[in-house]
Amino acid sequence: MENINKFKGWQMVYTAMMMEFSVVGFVFYCFPLMFSELERDLGASQSQLSGALSLFFIFSAAASIVLGRLIDKYSVKKIMTIGGVIFSLGLFSIAFIENTFSLLLIYATLLSIGGPALGNMSVTKLVANWFESKAGMALGIAAIGISFSGVILPILIDPLIDGIGWRNVYILFGSIVVLILLPTVRFVVIDTPEEIGQKKDNLETQPNVNLNTVLMDVSEFFKSKIFWIISLTFAFQFLAMGGVLLHLPLHSETIGFDNVFYFLGLPIKQNVFAYSLAAFGGVTGKILFGYLIDKLKANKPVMLMMLLQSIGIFGLTLSDSFGFFTIFCFVFGMGFGGAMVLLSACFLKAFGSVNLGSARGFSALIVVPLQPIGIFIVGKAFDLNIYIEAFLTMGAVTLIAMAIGSRIVIK
Repeated sequence: MENINKFKGWQMVYTAMMMEFSVVGFVFYCFPLMFSELERDLGASQSQLSGALSLFFIFSAAASIVLGRLIDKYSVKKIMTIGGVIFSLGLFSIAFIENTFSLLLIYATLLSIGGPALGNMSVTKLVANWFESKAGMALGIAAIGISFSGVILPILIDPLIDGIGWRNVYILFGSIVVLILLPTVRFVVIDTPEEIGQKKDNLETQPNVNLNTVLMDVSEFFKSKIFWIISLTFAFQFLAMGGVLLHLPLHSETIGFDNVFYFLGLPIKQNVFAYSLAAFGGVTGKILFGYLIDKLKANKPVMLMMLLQSIGIFGLTLSDSFGFFTIFCFVFGMGFGGAMVLLSACFLKAFGSVNLGSARGFSALIVVPLQPIGIFIVGKAFDLNIYIEAFLTMGAVTLIAMAIGSRIVIK
């Protein structure tokens, strides 16, 4: 019988959730809230600030090519520790920048290396090491941290930026990594259940699954049809999601949803609320699709996820009522919320936990050329005042991802 009290796998899941919350929140969800401050202090343009995240995605994906292989060969705990040190240096460094070039450089180097090493790349492998039959649900719960950061941090950080300034906010972020996240890695993370005499899922009899148990050669991934299908599906999905999500607060403000209301004594702007609501939809999506990927053939939840993202994008782009706008933000969030869960779960089902890091890392060679395009296109479209057309294009791109994802058939 499963003994939840002694099984350490769920501690790995909750630790993964904490890392995802912090890394994605500090790098992605809080960044757009600082755009006006950075434009004023650094003289940066909207497309330059969007470019910082484009560089992050490009170089973090490139770093993941090497990082994924290292995670499959060496201790996840050690890689997370090194990643945390690099990531904290990046956050502290931003607090002292004086020009846009320095911001772009930090996003392209320290954050793009330290972020995935402390966060998603490492913790996905960690969770997969501890779960098999419940891997989808475990990955979904771990990934909730990504969306919860979007729900909670914008509401907390927006008034904090006004109160202590954006530079001190980045010092706070770096301090959290050093004082909380790194000690958690040191004292909680255990690479595999075998290290302490436990088994995956805490089951004495392990499920009979047809998974690779030997580390594959690099060439084998690129000869695999399913590897290409999964990679292209999510490359187009990330392209569309990033372009819309990053610019969602600016879009809502541009169409007039910029009033302030109070909740529990906190002043909340409508555009920040919509941004957080999309992230809350992501929480729901992660739980839903984590459950569905364990129960259904992989292409079914993938297609549903893409459909929800597309409906959300078209709806939030064309809505002129704040009520409908928030509903479509939530639907959009439900869709993109399932992305990281389904990406990891599809690769896990196709190649096994032994090769998960490598599959995720090598897929970056396919994802990298496509992923930042959406952010660049929408950022440039804002500068040219044609961003509505760009948003609608992102909705159409998601439908392309849905069509490709229908071909994800894992035997």
